[in-house]
Amino acid sequence: MTLKAEEVAAGYGVAPVLKEISVALQQGEFVGLIGPNGCGKSTLLRVLSGVLKPQKGRVMLQGKPLQSYSALHRARQIAFVPQTEASAFEFTSLQIALMGRHPHSAGRALSAADYAFARQSLALADVEALENRAVTTLSGGEHRRVLLARGLAQDAPLLLLDEPAAHLDITHQIELMLLLQRLAKRSEKPMGVLAALHDLNQAAEFCDRLVLMCRGEVAAEGTPEQVLVASQLDRVYQADTQVGINPASGKPMLLSLHPRSELAQLPGAPRVHLVCGGGSGAEWMGRLTRAGFYVSVGALNRLDTDEAAASALGLETALEEPYSAYSPRVMEEARALMQRAQLVVLAAVPFGYGNLANLELVWEALQQGKTVWMAGGERYESRDFTGGSAAQILKRLAAEGAQTVENPDEWVARGIEALNRQT
Repeated sequence: MTLKAEEVAAGYGVAPVLKEISVALQQGEFVGLIGPNGCGKSTLLRVLSGVLKPQKGRVMLQGKPLQSYSALHRARQIAFVPQTEASAFEFTSLQIALMGRHPHSAGRALSAADYAFARQSLALADVEALENRAVTTLSGGEHRRVLLARGLAQDAPLLLLDEPAAHLDITHQIELMLLLQRLAKRSEKPMGVLAALHDLNQAAEFCDRLVLMCRGEVAAEGTPEQVLVASQLDRVYQADTQVGINPASGKPMLLSLHPRSELAQLPGAPRVHLVCGGGSGAEWMGRLTRAGFYVSVGALNRLDTDEAAASALGLETALEEPYSAYSPRVMEEARALMQRAQLVVLAAVPFGYGNLANLELVWEALQQGKTVWMAGGERYESRDFTGGSAAQILKRLAAEGAQTVENPDEWVARGIEALNRQT
């Protein structure tokens, strides 16, 4: 069973929401429909389900125009679970699920088999205990799962869902995604599942294919690895993103997402140079950058977690090759960045012989009159893996005027004070 939208334009007024969009869904695959709010995901699902007629183009079901089928026949082939649905009547959860059997029981009374199928659907949606509860008394998450049960009760080969995880707690979200994945992959009667999703990490983990939408068009389509690329996400979501790998599954994992509006630089903002490593600086560089300061970083090794964060934020960084001691060239780059900064920030980074040169540069900057901030308190020995050399320099920095700062909010407040003193 194949469902296709071919160059479809659709909307609710003169200006179309969808602009000549083409997508396809087949049995046996779980496809995630992703994109920012207002990009047309819900409209596309309404068009594919037959609820909304295209203004241009066509929707094809098994090679025939969708509109050529009767509503009853469409309901036997395509189940649609909407994003919201008002509960105006005191129907029980079981009665709602039984509505999904209507395409199969039209013209006859509901059978024992229909009741059994509806109860099975409630069980799949984990709401079998609510079968006698009126839907008007359910929580938002419970109501969503009852609507899912109704869709499952249709027993259609194609299932379309609009934000099915909305209002669900994290456990039920994961259970839902696992259920949809199983339905798509079951050996007997596999389903084609297309779901509008907002959690990109869940989409990456469970979907076979992703369709990334932007302003009514398909911006990218393919496997999660092909679609969840930082440059594409930055463009579509207007945000700065960092895409890594989930070590437990090997799937793409979105590590940060900051709207570009938060990253507007303050007029005349001072330059801040951050010395960090091993994840000690990611939070700080994010907070300072979003507060409007120009931040540079280094020296760092490539593949360091802080290097990934600096790259995601587009920060100027002195970089060495992975697992290598800092070369004179890279240290000269770090020195130049530090010289151009008004503030030098030393994160609570552990020091070994490989990065001790960074600490020596901080000491050099302090001697030249730079303002130096230090994080991590006075637990110098706990971060020293150089036989005492690093702890000695850290103590000397504190004694000679480096200021101790304990949290990023304090860093930002002090930075704004420094800026105000300059203006």
